Order: sequence, then C-alpha cells, then structure tokens
Amino acid sequence: MEKEEVKEAVLAATNPLLGPGVFVFLKLPESWKIIKTSLSPECNALGRELVGSGFRWITSGLIHTILICEQKNQAYPLSLEVREIFNREKALGIIRKRFNKIVKKGGLVETKKIQINGHEAQFVTWMGEKRIFLKREKVVLANLECSTYCDVTKRLVFLRISSSCVENFMEDKERMLSILSSITCHL
Repeated sequence: MEKEEVKEAVLAATNPLLGPGVFVFLKLPESWKIIKTSLSPECNALGRELVGSGFRWITSGLIHTILICEQKNQAYPLSLEVREIFNREKALGIIRKRFNKIVKKGGLVETKKIQINGHEAQFVTWMGEKRIFLKREKVVLANLECSTYCDVTKRLVFLRISSSCVENFMEDKERMLSILSSITCHL
C-alpha cells in the first residue's frame, strides 16, 4: 500500500492590536483540506515569545473551520479552542470534568488516549441530538472531541469535529484521528 502524501496546514488568526498568531499546525492527507467558515476566529491573547518565522502562539481564542474529505465530498465542521492555564493539574481537571459531562449525557461510542505532539490527549466519540435552527425537528450528530494540555506553551487545547452524516463520519473517524494526532501545538 502506497503512503499518501501529506500537506501542512495552519490554523491562525490576526488580532488587530497584537498581530498574527497561530492556534496549531497540522498535517492533512492529500485528499483532505481545511477551509474557513463565515465565522471570524477569536484571537483574544497571544503568547509573549516570537516563534519560528515571527508568529506567536494564540493563548486564548476560538476558531471554526471545515474539514473536507474531497474523495467523498464530505464536510465536517471543526472547532478549536485554546485557553492559557499555567497549572497542569487544573488543566487536567478541566479535561476530566468536560469528558465526565459527555459520559453523563449518554450516547458514548468510544474513548481512547492518543499522542499529540508528545502530549497525552484524550478523545471521545459520542452521539448527540441537535435541534435544527428555526425548525422543530432534531438531527443526530456524531461528535469526536479531543483535549490535551501543552505544558510547553501552557495551553489547554479543545478540538471538536461533528457531522450529521453519521455513516461517513464513522468511516472517516480513524483518518480524522490521524489528522488530530498530527497537530503541532509547540515547536
């Protein structure tokens, strides 16, 4: 089996006062891409140190993008949130609390630990319902949520991928996990 080519992508934003910042870098298989949504990214704070080619890590912010599998012409909304937390134990407590809340809701499919840029990350796959805007009907959403703490940049990183096309989502779940495990949260 031939190994598929990968391309590097960056999730970034610009704060009008503080300048450009980077949420994360990630590697995408050749048949996948990321596009922006109409929602502007929130870049509330940047780290102090300049990294790489003159950017700084975003230490507080949120970005919404769309992860696209071009082979299936399938789009998956991807959201990423970062928070600056200096205490590792506090960060891990927030992750546990967040996952316990998901488990209590029900619909849990799978939990697993993966490595992201040398950090242990927890991910959970779960099913939930969401009401369609301005309609009474609900749709079933498949969700993949992944959280980790980067002790180098002191950032808590939350990622969520969702889809109402549950069958394709479950087929692409391992590929999405490999994309998430390729994230670079520090250099």
